Formats: sequence, structure tokens, C-alpha cells
Amino acid sequence: MPLSDLTVSLLLAVIPLSGVIFALYSNYQSWLKSPIRGLPYPPGPPLLLGSANQALKSQAWITYTEWSKKYGDIMYLNIYGEHTVILSNLDDTVELLERRSRVYSSRQKNPYIKLMGWDFNVGLIPYGDLWRRHRKLFQRFFRPKASVQYEPIQTAKIHNLLHDLLTTPSNFIQHCKKNASTMIMAILYGHDISDEMSTHFASLAENSVRELSSSIRPGGYAVSYIPILRHLPAWFPGAGFQRHAAEVRKLTTQMKDIPLDYVGKGLLHGTSSASLVSDLLENCYVQREYDVIKDFAATAFAAGADTTVSALESFFLAMSLFPEIQKKAQKEIDQVIGVTRLPTTADRPALPYVEAVYRELMRWAPVTPLNLEHTTTEDDIYKGFYIPKGTAVYANTWALTRNEEKYPNPELFNPDRFFTADGQLNNDDTVLTFGFGRRICPGRHLASTTVWLTIVSVLATFDLKGSKNKETVPISVVERLADGLIVHPLPFECDIIPRRGNVKTLIREAVGNRGSNGDAKA
Repeated sequence: MPLSDLTVSLLLAVIPLSGVIFALYSNYQSWLKSPIRGLPYPPGPPLLLGSANQALKSQAWITYTEWSKKYGDIMYLNIYGEHTVILSNLDDTVELLERRSRVYSSRQKNPYIKLMGWDFNVGLIPYGDLWRRHRKLFQRFFRPKASVQYEPIQTAKIHNLLHDLLTTPSNFIQHCKKNASTMIMAILYGHDISDEMSTHFASLAENSVRELSSSIRPGGYAVSYIPILRHLPAWFPGAGFQRHAAEVRKLTTQMKDIPLDYVGKGLLHGTSSASLVSDLLENCYVQREYDVIKDFAATAFAAGADTTVSALESFFLAMSLFPEIQKKAQKEIDQVIGVTRLPTTADRPALPYVEAVYRELMRWAPVTPLNLEHTTTEDDIYKGFYIPKGTAVYANTWALTRNEEKYPNPELFNPDRFFTADGQLNNDDTVLTFGFGRRICPGRHLASTTVWLTIVSVLATFDLKGSKNKETVPISVVERLADGLIVHPLPFECDIIPRRGNVKTLIREAVGNRGSNGDAKA
């Protein structure tokens, strides 16, 4: 007998509904059998918005370090309903971010990053095919063997820094900024870009990165956690973030477009010098490849310029505060290199104490005291704690570098902590501020050479002296650092004096005999 229309309609309604009920029941049964059932989150502050409000305090990495003493090295926060975990122990950090990198390598899809135009940055792109395309370029041009080709440029720019310090030593901070920007610009875009243009681009990057830092720290902007807020018009009460994002987007757009347009026009007119970007553009035939090149270059410039400046500023601060360390390093340099030439990268293996100074600098004042988050792509269980899919996991670099069991008296600048009892460099050569796992900084080899060569070159040629008003009570380095994603020392005094009579001649000969790209003049 044929079914009535009513019966057919009921069946069409019941069958899908039954499927939904069955799926829900199956999921419920799976949950009952799941190993995560009943597992707690890691301990942490109990209040949702309270956690977020406290995280917004200046230098949140200090707050997290203090909280870890109460809640433990694996700490859980719930910020605007989003799961967040802060790691303050190196063993936990390595286990999760490196050994379990398959799960802990993505990034949050932050609406505010896109509003500011920063979603091009490979360091902020979620794990996937787009990230792999970008990362492949970084591996190609900045792996250890590839980075060696940039040493002539690095050497020439550092010699220019020495000349600037010789000429106007009181402007050493500006000289560090100029040195970092012109170096990375020469590598990326070519040596024919003027120092003034490089400095302008560096200013764009510095300002844009500074504004970015407030949005990607835990609890930064509500729109980062409540995506629907991104649709609010700029005039709406409480939507000031829209105006802020628009201003930052102008900076990021200029930072991406202007240098690449300059190189592109140079290629068309045959005036462009050899550079990383010009080589890529010569073999670029489709828009998608062009966009990847533009994003890759802007990411490398923004990351390379400001982070290098941070490390160099902290070096000048450390040497002005710890003159005995400076003297010990200079003694080694004089014994190995002598006084008739400037150091080179080839001297690095023969200068273990200078190497220890570099390691201690990167520990004592980490460039990024709170590492960028690693977002989980699956549920995970660690040490009996439940870490849900989508959790933002941060390595608190500040806490890792302040581990008193590994680094006794951590506020003291002490390169000797990197030597064994028999006077050999130990195996603690990991720079924690470079990050972990698949998200480790791809330009770390270039950065290491730049910072080390600057340290040894400055110490070989100058004495660095701090304020004449000797402090009776030592001040912790944290009190000397400004807040931010990339931290810089607060303003400080440093007298820079040539060590010997022949220093001026050595520097002027080095600058005079080499072009800005590091090639010897004819």
C-alpha cells in the first residue's frame, strides 16, 4: 500500500533527526571511554577576566614567572573563553614544542592581526601549505651554508658601525639602528639603497612591530578573542581598535610595497644591484609568486632589523654595567687577534670567552622574553593535564633564562657559567629566544653571526664605560627593559672611547678599502 504524504514527510523528518541523535549518542559514548574524561586543565589563576586583566600589565612575562612559583611550570589561563598555557620549564617546553611539534606548531587565527595587515608574516601564519611555502624560502636563503654568503655584507656594515661610533659615539643607539637596517636591506634588496632610505624602512618596521606586540600578547585586544567585534564600525563606542588597526595597516603596506617596488624598477631599468630579492624576481612570472616574495622579504626585514637592534643595545648596556667582563673579553681578543687588524668571523672558534659573552647576552636580556604562541591542532594529555585543541601555548623565555638551578644568580651577567670545570665551553649553546620546534627562527644563523661579530669588533676597538655616577645598589636588568614583544633597554649612558692610537687608522682603512656591499674596491 502506498505511503501517505504525511507519512513520507514524517519519515523525511525523523530519519535525519535519528541520525543526529545517533551521532550525539556515539560521541557521548566515545567521551565516556575517552582518556581525557575527567582530566583537569593545568593549574592557574581562577578568574577568567581577572587573568586577562593581570596579563595586560606591563612586562607580562614577569607576572607569569611569579605566577609559576605559585601554580607550577605548566600554567593554565582562560582569557575571554580561550585556552592559554604558559610554560616556564625548559624540559616541558622541549617536550611539547619540539618532540610533539606535530601537534604544537600552528598559530591562532587572530582577526586583529589581519585588520592590521600583519597576516602576511610567516611567523604568524597558521600551520599549513601557505606556511610551508614561506618557510621553504627562509630555509633556502638562511640555512647555515647559505648564510655564509652574507658575511662580506655583515662585515662591511659592522665596519661602518665602528666608523660611526668613532665619529659620533654619543649617538650609539641610532648607529645600532642604522647598522641593523642597512645590513638586512643590503642582503634583501641590494647595496644601492641609501642609508637614509634603509633607516626610513627601519622606522616603519619598528613602529609597526611595536603596535603588533600589543595585539598578540595574551589578553591583548578583545577582538582577538571575540572575532565578531571586527565588524564594528570605527565610529562605534569601544571600537577604537579599528582606527588603530587602520593606522598600523598603512605602515605594514608601505613596509611591504616600497622596497620591492624600488628593486622591481631597478630590474626594469638595469640599475638594480645583486640581491636576494632581485634574484627571486628575475624568475617570478605569476602574481602568486610575486606576493610570496613580497611577504617573505617584508617578514625577513621586520624580524631582522628590530631584533638585532635589541640585542646590540643590550650588549652596550651589559658592558657598561660589567666592566670586568669587558676587560676579560678584550684580553682574549688581544692575545688571539693582536692589535694590527680587525676581527673576522674566521676568528670565532679561537675566542671561547667572546662566545660565552654572546651566549650570556642572549640569556641575560632575551630579545623576546615571551615567545610567540604555538597553537595545538589536536587534544593532548601531558603530565595528567588536559590541553585542548586550539590552546595557545607560550614558552616564557624569561622564566627559562631565570632558572636558578641552571643559571645561579641569573641577574648577574656572568659568561663563566658557560664553561666546564676544566675551562672548556659547555654544550649549553641553545639561544632560547630563537624559539622552538618547527617555529624556531629561520634567520637565527644570520643573527648569531651579526651579533657575535659586532660584539668582538666593538670590544677590539673601543672601551665602553657606563654612567660616572656609580650605583651603590645593583639594579636588576628587568628594571632597565621597556615592555614589548621585542624588548629594548630604557635610555642609558655609555661613553665609547677608542682603545688605542691605531684604532682610528684600522677603522678608516677598513671602511675606505671596502664598498658598502663588502666588495673590495679596485
